[in-house]
Amino acid sequence: MRRLSLFNVLFIVVLCVVGIGFYRGWFVLSSHSDDNAGGHKVDVNLSVDQDKMKADVKAVEAKAKDLTGSAANAVPQTTKEERTETQDK
Repeated sequence: MRRLSLFNVLFIVVLCVVGIGFYRGWFVLSSHSDDNAGGHKVDVNLSVDQDKMKADVKAVEAKAKDLTGSAANAVPQTTKEERTETQDK
């Protein structure tokens, strides 16, 4: 199996972020043709919605806190004495 170089891994990460960004609406491509120039001029714009990014980050943080809190509550708490008794057996 061939090892992935750092450049390939970085390229894959950037590609994933761009794909997720377009899917989530962080990035939007738009085009506009100038009819006055005979239809030979096209403007292409890339818009970045930073507010949408920040809102998604806050939503992920809230969900992660909720999940980690519920996971911590689901784990039974043991005392130090109970752990040493278990290890001695």
